[in-house]
Amino acid sequence: MKIKYIFLIIFIFSINNKFAFSQFDYSLYGFVKTDVIYDTRQNVTAREGHLLLYPTNVLDAQGEDANDGLNFNILSIQSRAGIKISAPEFLGAKSSGLIEGEFFGSNNSISGAMRMRHAYLKLQWNNHEVLAGQTWNPIFIDDCYPLTVSFNTGIPFVQFSRNPMIKYTYIPEKIRFHISAIAERDYQSPGPDGESSNYLRNSGLPIFNFGTNYDDGTLYFAANVMYKEIQPRLMTEKRFKDENRVKGFLTNALIRYKTKDFFITVSAFYGQNTYNLMMLGGYGVSEISQNDGKWEYTPINIASTWFDINYGDKLSVGLFGGYSKNLGADKEIIANYFSRGKDIDYLYRISPRIVYKMNKTQLAGELECTSAAYGTNDNFGKVINSKEITNYRILLAAYIFF
Repeated sequence: MKIKYIFLIIFIFSINNKFAFSQFDYSLYGFVKTDVIYDTRQNVTAREGHLLLYPTNVLDAQGEDANDGLNFNILSIQSRAGIKISAPEFLGAKSSGLIEGEFFGSNNSISGAMRMRHAYLKLQWNNHEVLAGQTWNPIFIDDCYPLTVSFNTGIPFVQFSRNPMIKYTYIPEKIRFHISAIAERDYQSPGPDGESSNYLRNSGLPIFNFGTNYDDGTLYFAANVMYKEIQPRLMTEKRFKDENRVKGFLTNALIRYKTKDFFITVSAFYGQNTYNLMMLGGYGVSEISQNDGKWEYTPINIASTWFDINYGDKLSVGLFGGYSKNLGADKEIIANYFSRGKDIDYLYRISPRIVYKMNKTQLAGELECTSAAYGTNDNFGKVINSKEITNYRILLAAYIFF
């Protein structure tokens, strides 16, 4: 049964957004959001310009910037609904689940269609928790993500992905330790056949993540270490088996200070082959065997940092800022790049916002300034002789929550 029909059934049978059936409890939540978007130029985006990454750099035959010019849209595809499920105990554990979808579509060709965001089962004992299903990648720290009005949530400076996984968490008190085995689905790695989950699946290994977080109500800290291998090809053009892989480590850390009406969050990241996290980077071919045509690979290294500040409650103001840098590869890249923004040296963004809330209705405005420094690649994938291109986005949004 398609997910949209599941939501329709829940809408029909729910009363006051909550009902009980047998020994299960269900509650419905979500929001309707409409965005009005104005840009000063064309950008690398997804879903009809809704999700903005960075400005484009394409010149016409006379060297003129054909992408410089106003662009606008009005969209409601970010609207979403979810169902929280509370079930009877299982093996002494509190059993719960969640399914959430939105009208964002899973790719540009079906923008506006319903897609699954989250779908998982969670078992909770006193100090232990097991989650199975699709939810936020652990390296996206969902307790402290930026409160931008824009749907991009700080992408490509913030590590952003939702993945199917098995996750175990140990909770002694205010601190948590978690370990995860992760697959790819909506957010996939690049390769010879385009974006695909096949490259990770063919490696025979999930993505592994170990993390920890601490929260005392005022101070929050989190950190992760992740390891990933992908196998881009099974066979060479000369029809020899090719088992060479791209290997990469990723790590991030985040700290937040919070009071009643104020918080500030700061995060830093370093990683290899980060394409599937909606960031710059990926990998390139570093060697091609003359005998059998096998490729060897080198990952591109990326560093990123961001901050988010917010003050106020009913009327709040905030400021997001991010910076990302292409550090190049450890080996020379002699052939194909499988990378996002391979000719971008660095990116930065600054975006102030204002939000007004009353009951279940919310109005918001945001000015987003994003710059990309385009240049040419040296032998190691670093970008030289770069020049900045900037887009200014004005975003107005209206929400109603339920």
